[in-house]
Amino acid sequence: MKSNLFLRVISALVLAPVVLAAILYGDGDLGPTYNILVATIGALMAWEWEKMVSKETSIIALIMAVTSVMIVFMGADYPATSLIMMLLAALIIYFISGKKVLLSFGTFYIGIPLMSMVYIGYINFDYSADIILWVLFVVWATDIGGYVFGKSIGGPKLAPKISPKKTWAGLVGGIVSACLVTYEFVSFMNLHYQSNMSIAFFVGTSALLAVVSQVGDIFESSIKRYLNIKDSSNLIPGHGGIFDRVDGLLFVAPVVALFLLLNNLGILTL
Repeated sequence: MKSNLFLRVISALVLAPVVLAAILYGDGDLGPTYNILVATIGALMAWEWEKMVSKETSIIALIMAVTSVMIVFMGADYPATSLIMMLLAALIIYFISGKKVLLSFGTFYIGIPLMSMVYIGYINFDYSADIILWVLFVVWATDIGGYVFGKSIGGPKLAPKISPKKTWAGLVGGIVSACLVTYEFVSFMNLHYQSNMSIAFFVGTSALLAVVSQVGDIFESSIKRYLNIKDSSNLIPGHGGIFDRVDGLLFVAPVVALFLLLNNLGILTL
């Protein structure tokens, strides 16, 4: 247990700065490094998905990876085209795989969050890079708070048949952690960078996103349980695979993208 925790910490200390550097490169404006980061994650998830579902790697992983990369580099300007590409890729995978629904479902499971991350990053918004950082901080805080509170307090299980280690205490801890991190982050941005972010809105929304993140985590756990595997892969020492690290983000990103879309339409004010 201690060695696994050590590996988790070391991996996080190595990967987190890489992710943050890719986002912050370009004097606060999202640049090509952000696209490369998201595209790389999408391609790796495509490889993991076929490996998880079919226990092999074939042209299906390549189709899914190419689709993911194309979505990242054209999704902000051509969202309708990206959706059509996802649908076509899913249909192709469905038929060449022998009509495996779960395998073709991976195209949407990966593609929609990728398109959402691109939309969040490049929507005509005053502080898109800040929103990306906030989304990541909320997901990370939820994971860490849930782990610490769950281990320290224990208690009733949240979803015992799907993810036996998750507890209600962990869920509450994740929500509290996400709210506290959001409060500090928004206060810092408003004070030092003249942002005009509503603390009440972002803190309240972070509580909702913490729950959404946990749902994403449990959803991926249900898939792994169905497939009878422990981790999506062993790419990240101590953590498992890419899916194991971004499972919450896969659900959170589309929700945030929806909020931003409503803001752009004048239905919601951030």
